[in-house]
Amino acid sequence: MLNESHKRTADFKKQFKETYCRHCNDCMPPTTAFLIAETVMSGAPSYYISYNHARRLLSCYRRGQLPVGYNKLRRDMIAEIARKIDNFTASHIGKHSEGEALTMVLAEGKASRFFISPSSAMRLLYR
Repeated sequence: MLNESHKRTADFKKQFKETYCRHCNDCMPPTTAFLIAETVMSGAPSYYISYNHARRLLSCYRRGQLPVGYNKLRRDMIAEIARKIDNFTASHIGKHSEGEALTMVLAEGKASRFFISPSSAMRLLYR
Protein backbone atom coordinates (compact mmCIF):
# COMPACT_ATOMS: atom_id res chain seq x y z
CA MET A 1 0.00 0.00 0.00
CA LEU A 2 2.95 2.31 0.62
CA ASN A 3 3.94 2.26 -3.05
CA GLU A 4 0.38 3.10 -4.09
CA SER A 5 0.41 6.02 -1.66
CA HIS A 6 3.65 7.39 -3.10
CA LYS A 7 2.34 6.97 -6.64
CA ARG A 8 -0.90 8.77 -5.75
CA THR A 9 1.04 11.64 -4.18
CA ALA A 10 3.29 11.99 -7.26
CA ASP A 11 0.33 11.80 -9.65
CA PHE A 12 -1.66 14.33 -7.65
CA LYS A 13 1.25 16.79 -7.53
CA LYS A 14 1.81 16.41 -11.27
CA GLN A 15 -1.86 16.96 -12.04
CA PHE A 16 -2.00 19.92 -9.64
CA LYS A 17 0.89 21.57 -11.52
CA GLU A 18 -0.94 21.01 -14.82
CA THR A 19 -4.10 22.54 -13.36
CA TYR A 20 -2.11 25.49 -12.05
CA CYS A 21 -0.47 26.04 -15.44
CA ARG A 22 -3.85 26.04 -17.19
CA HIS A 23 -4.88 28.95 -14.96
CA CYS A 24 -1.57 30.87 -15.07
CA ASN A 25 -2.87 33.45 -17.52
CA ASP A 26 -6.18 34.06 -15.77
CA CYS A 27 -6.84 37.69 -14.80
CA MET A 28 -7.32 36.74 -11.17
CA PRO A 29 -5.02 33.99 -9.91
CA PRO A 30 -7.12 31.13 -8.53
CA THR A 31 -6.95 30.19 -4.89
CA THR A 32 -5.18 27.05 -3.76
CA ALA A 33 -8.55 25.67 -2.61
CA PHE A 34 -9.98 26.15 -6.10
CA LEU A 35 -6.97 24.49 -7.73
CA ILE A 36 -7.15 21.55 -5.31
CA ALA A 37 -10.89 21.07 -5.91
CA GLU A 38 -10.41 21.15 -9.68
CA THR A 39 -7.49 18.73 -9.50
CA VAL A 40 -9.34 16.29 -7.24
CA MET A 41 -12.35 16.23 -9.56
CA SER A 42 -10.37 16.09 -12.82
CA GLY A 43 -9.84 12.34 -12.73
CA ALA A 44 -7.01 10.13 -11.54
CA PRO A 45 -4.88 7.78 -13.63
CA SER A 46 -5.46 4.92 -11.18
CA TYR A 47 -7.46 3.81 -8.14
CA TYR A 48 -4.33 3.38 -5.97
CA ILE A 49 -5.54 0.17 -4.38
CA SER A 50 -4.03 -3.29 -4.54
CA TYR A 51 -5.87 -6.16 -6.19
CA ASN A 52 -6.19 -8.10 -2.92
CA HIS A 53 -7.51 -5.14 -0.96
CA ALA A 54 -9.96 -4.23 -3.74
CA ARG A 55 -11.13 -7.85 -3.92
CA ARG A 56 -11.84 -7.95 -0.17
CA LEU A 57 -13.66 -4.62 -0.21
CA LEU A 58 -15.63 -5.57 -3.31
CA SER A 59 -16.79 -8.75 -1.59
CA CYS A 60 -17.91 -6.74 1.45
CA TYR A 61 -19.58 -4.16 -0.81
CA ARG A 62 -21.54 -6.81 -2.70
CA ARG A 63 -22.83 -8.18 0.62
CA GLY A 64 -23.62 -4.68 1.92
CA GLN A 65 -21.05 -5.04 4.69
CA LEU A 66 -18.34 -2.46 4.08
CA PRO A 67 -16.41 -1.67 7.27
CA VAL A 68 -18.14 0.96 9.40
CA GLY A 69 -15.09 3.24 9.48
CA TYR A 70 -14.93 3.70 5.71
CA ASN A 71 -15.70 7.25 4.71
CA LYS A 72 -17.97 8.30 1.85
CA LEU A 73 -15.12 8.78 -0.62
CA ARG A 74 -13.78 5.26 -0.01
CA ARG A 75 -17.29 3.87 -0.41
CA ASP A 76 -17.76 5.85 -3.62
CA MET A 77 -14.50 4.45 -4.99
CA ILE A 78 -15.55 0.85 -4.32
CA ALA A 79 -18.99 1.54 -5.84
CA GLU A 80 -17.33 2.96 -8.98
CA ILE A 81 -15.05 -0.06 -9.29
CA ALA A 82 -18.07 -2.37 -8.87
CA ARG A 83 -19.98 -0.50 -11.61
CA LYS A 84 -17.03 -0.77 -13.99
CA ILE A 85 -16.72 -4.50 -13.26
CA ASP A 86 -20.45 -4.96 -13.89
CA ASN A 87 -20.22 -3.05 -17.18
CA PHE A 88 -17.16 -5.05 -18.24
CA THR A 89 -18.70 -8.43 -17.44
CA ALA A 90 -21.99 -7.43 -19.11
CA SER A 91 -20.20 -6.56 -22.33
CA HIS A 92 -18.13 -9.77 -22.20
CA ILE A 93 -20.81 -12.22 -21.05
CA GLY A 94 -19.37 -15.53 -19.94
CA LYS A 95 -15.82 -14.67 -20.99
CA HIS A 96 -14.35 -13.29 -17.76
CA SER A 97 -14.70 -13.95 -14.04
CA GLU A 98 -15.17 -11.10 -11.59
CA GLY A 99 -11.52 -11.47 -10.57
CA GLU A 100 -10.37 -11.07 -14.16
CA ALA A 101 -12.68 -8.10 -14.62
CA LEU A 102 -11.26 -6.52 -11.46
CA THR A 103 -7.75 -7.00 -12.82
CA MET A 104 -8.76 -5.24 -16.05
CA VAL A 105 -10.45 -2.36 -14.21
CA LEU A 106 -7.47 -1.79 -11.92
CA ALA A 107 -4.90 -2.15 -14.70
CA GLU A 108 -6.61 -0.13 -17.40
CA GLY A 109 -9.34 1.83 -15.69
CA LYS A 110 -8.90 5.44 -14.85
CA ALA A 111 -10.68 6.75 -11.77
CA SER A 112 -13.27 9.47 -12.26
CA ARG A 113 -11.56 11.52 -9.55
CA PHE A 114 -8.94 11.37 -6.84
CA PHE A 115 -10.85 9.79 -3.98
CA ILE A 116 -9.36 12.09 -1.35
CA SER A 117 -10.74 14.98 0.66
CA PRO A 118 -9.57 18.56 0.09
CA SER A 119 -7.72 18.52 3.42
CA SER A 120 -5.90 15.30 2.44
CA ALA A 121 -5.08 16.84 -0.93
CA MET A 122 -3.60 19.87 0.81
CA ARG A 123 -1.39 17.60 2.94
CA LEU A 124 -0.23 15.75 -0.19
CA LEU A 125 0.89 19.02 -1.77
CA TYR A 126 3.07 19.95 1.18
CA ARG A 127 4.78 16.57 1.60
